[in-house]
Amino acid sequence: MKIQINQNELNKSINIVQKAVSLRTPLPILSGILIEAKDNMLIMTATDLDLGIKTYATCHIEEEGSIVVQSRLIGDFVRKLPSNSFVNIETMENNKIEIKCINSEINILGNSAAEYPDNTFDNKGISFNIKSESLKNLIKYTYFAAAQENLKPIFTGCLIEIKDNLCTFVALDGYRMALKKEKIEYDGEVSVVVPAKTLLEILRILEENKGNTEIVISDSHISFKIESTIITSNLLDGKFIDFEGILKDNYITVVKTETTKIRESVERASLLAKDDKNNLIILDIKENNMQINSASEYGNVEENIFVEKNGEDIKIGFNSKYLLDFLKVIENDKITLNLIGKNNPCFITQEKKDDYIYMVLPVRIS
Repeated sequence: MKIQINQNELNKSINIVQKAVSLRTPLPILSGILIEAKDNMLIMTATDLDLGIKTYATCHIEEEGSIVVQSRLIGDFVRKLPSNSFVNIETMENNKIEIKCINSEINILGNSAAEYPDNTFDNKGISFNIKSESLKNLIKYTYFAAAQENLKPIFTGCLIEIKDNLCTFVALDGYRMALKKEKIEYDGEVSVVVPAKTLLEILRILEENKGNTEIVISDSHISFKIESTIITSNLLDGKFIDFEGILKDNYITVVKTETTKIRESVERASLLAKDDKNNLIILDIKENNMQINSASEYGNVEENIFVEKNGEDIKIGFNSKYLLDFLKVIENDKITLNLIGKNNPCFITQEKKDDYIYMVLPVRIS
């Protein structure tokens, strides 16, 4: 292999595929990136066998070839090269690779590309397109509510359900649930569970993409094609919870408030709440005032904000982290807290929008 490529393009490609590089693996070769040069394209691939990413970049090829290179080494070196400079890459005998740029040069011992495991990038199944902006919103508003670790792996993923031209993402971890809907130009039906960590990497890759993302779903895998990048992931096995059965509307208190004011108040109150094992903050809602309290052995915080309240006064406790996770992604100026009781779930929605529901369970207070 002998190629020349722009440093910006090379660095971008490495940064994208590094998201799938396995940090802890019984297969040392998976700590590397598969680099292939053919058809005037530099193709980079990384996988941890659950998640795989392949990305394409244009380059000038003098000689085609392939090699596996240690991800951290090549990534750190290329990142520190002058921006927009030309990088020359050449493979030598015994799986060595030489990278030159202006006055810099590095030689790295790699591995044969033949040793790299095949991945299912040729995923075949149902296929449809979704606006990248819609996909971004579906992920951003839900992925954080999935469980980090769980005895039931199904809850470490997000449910993707499509029915009647409506795409619904649902994530929950036993303490909160996030549900987001977006209209889609696909009249088929889909119900699969995708690892939340996969969706987070897709969110990072989407960035400013304003076009469409192609999604392909087979019995065991899901693929996302975003411009010149393909992300393929295993699907999670198991039956997802009946999320519609969790939704309630028998509210006794409905509270409207400004998003910025409650977010800033909860952030300040959470500074002391962190010393409590439940990150406890207490909302004491009376008439048109919401008092937000937290306390620890180091002191206490009291915040007061104006609210519009219908229904009963209520005093209820929450884990501040669960509220902040929601408040940090909301872009609407006003939110509504729909409360059933001090020991029952709270359903939070955005003003004048019915496409997003965030449910959070309260913490019992004495």
